[in-house]
Amino acid sequence: MRDRWRQLTASTERQAAYVRAQVAGLARRDSHQRLQVRQIAKATLAAVLAWLVVSRLSLSQAAWIAPATAVIMVHATVYQTLTNGLRRVAAVATGVILAGAVGYVMGLGVLSLVLVVPPALLAARWRRMGRHGSDVATTAVLMLSFGAASEEGYLLGYVVATAIGALSGMSVNLLLWPPLYRDRPVLAVRRLGRETAALLGAMAEGLRDGWNLSELPEWERQAVRLDEHLAAATTAVADRTESRRYNLRLRLHPRSGAADPSPVLRLLTSAAAHVHAIVHALSYLDHPAAPGSGPGQPADVSDDYARDYADLLDLLAEALASKVRRGDPAHTHELIGRAQAHAVRIHERMTSEIRHGQIEHPGGWALSGSLLTDADRILAILSDNQDTLPGYGRTKT
Repeated sequence: MRDRWRQLTASTERQAAYVRAQVAGLARRDSHQRLQVRQIAKATLAAVLAWLVVSRLSLSQAAWIAPATAVIMVHATVYQTLTNGLRRVAAVATGVILAGAVGYVMGLGVLSLVLVVPPALLAARWRRMGRHGSDVATTAVLMLSFGAASEEGYLLGYVVATAIGALSGMSVNLLLWPPLYRDRPVLAVRRLGRETAALLGAMAEGLRDGWNLSELPEWERQAVRLDEHLAAATTAVADRTESRRYNLRLRLHPRSGAADPSPVLRLLTSAAAHVHAIVHALSYLDHPAAPGSGPGQPADVSDDYARDYADLLDLLAEALASKVRRGDPAHTHELIGRAQAHAVRIHERMTSEIRHGQIEHPGGWALSGSLLTDADRILAILSDNQDTLPGYGRTKT
């Protein structure tokens, strides 16, 4: 019972912290929270405009579909609004035509549904319909079910009201504060970089004590979270790219959202694969079937190598953190240079030991070579990529 209460308290605290963060975000200019408030206000305005227009046109029977369509047309980007608006109108018109053609002759019945649903679902699967393809079938079935399939005036009004709603939503989202994602993708990539550096640093801390793998389960959990941060950063950068398409803010302010975090994201994506490989190699070392492992047996890789490798991971972690931090590029270059020099020393020591027959743990050299190779790959990725993240402020658009 006490554990249950503790979990409930922790969950409540997390939710309260989330609410506080959202409220605090409203106080920051161009924050993500303000963006969401603007989108809600724009959707409301689009619905009101659509209702006023259809009221003027006396489309009373089908008037309800106009504000409903207007609300769902205020998407997260102008590009989505424009493309989905056209798809929505096309899907509704297709469904109305199918329902009208069959319902006018046969009315509502089993046979009419058999004749309408299959072609409607086939049309819905056309890739250019996108996620609005299902509107073809639902519109056709609704028109038949309401008994409106034989009423030409209602069918025409339904299509017109849908078009008015789509046009209202498109116009409002295009002309009033069109969404433009600038800082949020940068922050997502920066978070990914920090998490990658933190995992490298955690592994370095464990290895510095001579292959202390007691924290391996936590490293594996961190690696899983790393994938989640990578997916979030990839989505955020894709949203940034899409938000620039057909965005009038870029015509008025060409430099808005000019900084592109994509090169650094590609760097971190490549590095993440090798970080995963390091975690996997260490999990093999901790496995009972690993060389030299077992009760009372030391790992078949020297403690000296563990300490050297820990120092290399620390330098890589610092270089990665510096790469995504608003700092001095010269400092990042210096860290990469130190890591390169340290990696060369490890290579030279391994080569010398092999040449002079001084290998203490020959059975574990395949594993140490694998670990060093992945660290070298991360180092090469950092060396080849000179891009850094832009130095935005604390906003979270």
